Amino acid sequence: MPIPERMLTALRQAQRVVLIAHVSPDGDTLGSALALRLALLAAGAVAHVVCQDAVPDLYASLPGAETVVAPQETAGRVYDLAVAVDVSDALRMGGSAPVFEAARARMVVDHHGTNTRFGEENWIEPDASATGVLVLELVRALGAQLTPDIARCLFVAMSTDTGHFQYQNTNAQVMRAAADCVEAGIDVARITEGLYRERPRAKTELLACALRSLTFERDGHLAYMKLSRADFKRCGASDAMSEGLINYAIETQGVKVAFLARENNAGVKFSLRSRPPYDVAEVCKRFGGGGHVFAAGCTIAAPLDEAVSAMLGAIDVG
Repeated sequence: MPIPERMLTALRQAQRVVLIAHVSPDGDTLGSALALRLALLAAGAVAHVVCQDAVPDLYASLPGAETVVAPQETAGRVYDLAVAVDVSDALRMGGSAPVFEAARARMVVDHHGTNTRFGEENWIEPDASATGVLVLELVRALGAQLTPDIARCLFVAMSTDTGHFQYQNTNAQVMRAAADCVEAGIDVARITEGLYRERPRAKTELLACALRSLTFERDGHLAYMKLSRADFKRCGASDAMSEGLINYAIETQGVKVAFLARENNAGVKFSLRSRPPYDVAEVCKRFGGGGHVFAAGCTIAAPLDEAVSAMLGAIDVG
């Protein structure tokens, strides 16, 4: 599906653009939004990235990460165009939703098959491995140069959403896009070191907590871990430090479906992963969440053990 012409026209004409990242931001939403921001700045527009939650330390070194603002910092501003980047539904904007709604035009760029198409114009490509792949096409269509800074943002977007090009969603399109970023002059070794080969001590201690809770059920086909608020406090870890911990469960031989349950202020947040043919996006939809077939998430407003029981009852790995 080509880029909608109305979206391109709006991006070319808008003087003030706000790019909305989803709550609990990951590498794809941040890398994609920051890359598009740089392209729009190069075209002479004013562009801001807005997110309800702070940029995790893991992505703090992305070019422009220090410019990401909370929605309340845009109070009183009305943008010509708002673009929700890698946001599957309006609720995923969190406190940034009013900023999106107040813009004169509203659009969505995303690759989640569960996207609710909440914009006036929506470019949704479920076959794309990451929203970063789509934003690379937007950058080119806008006539912007693929600078090392833009390429770095996009490479992080693509790498993190494909498990550094190891997940089921990795395809030829994303590999070609990543190669273009490498040709633009990024330092792949340095990026990879920061993303995957070093971690704060607090995250290592949180991993230890998660692994102590690791439980196998259904003849070893289902695995889950859980983290309480007390675990986070004891480790001195932020919620963002739980990113990637679910992989230790799904990578266990014999496991077909895995989830990580972690307490937060909204209840219990679940990250689910699966192997073919198990569709965890459908499981998460039952609780108001969504995502991809083999990687999805949701939140259940209940105590930790009660929420875990509800999730266990919803998963069938027979």
